[in-house]
Amino acid sequence: MTAIPLASLFSLSSDILICFGVGLLIAVSLGFVAGYLLGKGSTDRDFRRAKKHLQNCYQHVQKSLETAYAACALLEKYPGPILTREQSAELNQKRSRLLDLVGRLVERKTPDPAAESASPKTDRKKLQEFPAMQWALQPEQTHIKLPDASAFEANLEMMLLAGTETEQNSGLLLVQMNQHEQLKDRFGLMAPAKFMKTLSRLVLHKIRDEDVICVWKSDTLAILFPGLTVSEGQACSELIRDAIRHHHFRLETSSPEVVVTASLAYITCVPGDSAELALERGAHALTQSQKQGRNQLIIQDSHSYEHKRAM
Repeated sequence: MTAIPLASLFSLSSDILICFGVGLLIAVSLGFVAGYLLGKGSTDRDFRRAKKHLQNCYQHVQKSLETAYAACALLEKYPGPILTREQSAELNQKRSRLLDLVGRLVERKTPDPAAESASPKTDRKKLQEFPAMQWALQPEQTHIKLPDASAFEANLEMMLLAGTETEQNSGLLLVQMNQHEQLKDRFGLMAPAKFMKTLSRLVLHKIRDEDVICVWKSDTLAILFPGLTVSEGQACSELIRDAIRHHHFRLETSSPEVVVTASLAYITCVPGDSAELALERGAHALTQSQKQGRNQLIIQDSHSYEHKRAM
């Protein structure tokens, strides 16, 4: 009589253990899957939080770029080649993608209320047409084949006088090639002049027919923009800066690439300005640009300065 209940009891215990084991296995599996999915989704959650707080996202991007800049500066100081051809190609590809993306982000900036409020005044001033300039193209700088410093000063005086008569702004962009003497020591006496010629060609492709390029100093080009508004001058200066920093400089077509950079300063010339004051502001803005690093652009609007940094 006792054999049947005992068998049933053992059978029941086995079923309970099997059910317990299966339940434990399911619980562990679910826990593992949940942990994996939660861990995998942590990055997505962080990004979603960042999207909800755009300012935090901007600060994160800014810090990341600063860190990348510092790392690249450290690598640059290392003597000799440090990258393989594959690494260089990969780094250049990522740089291009980053520059394109950052450029699109920068273009989506909030309009400057001060510039918007100033635009009606500019439009009223443009009722009187800026006269066509008869630029002085001689004397010419021997090696670079552009109007020299004396011709530049005469052209600047003529543009400022026309701006005063028509009550319109004009612009002056100074482009100073960095490390002029070091390039001469490394590549020979004529190397800086060759690089300055290349700089002048890059500038020429980005300016209007009515503008003129001159040589102010052996390492500095001066571009005159008659009748240009502040916003137009800034846009043209940024195009020139970008053309310089993206160009691959070489002494000859088959020569290795040489790192050539420039410091840029755009000066707004207002009615009543004098050449002496404009050049004084320009020299000060160039100094500020050099302090900021390579391929930096300073926008000098009358008596205020705005720094346009190249990423």
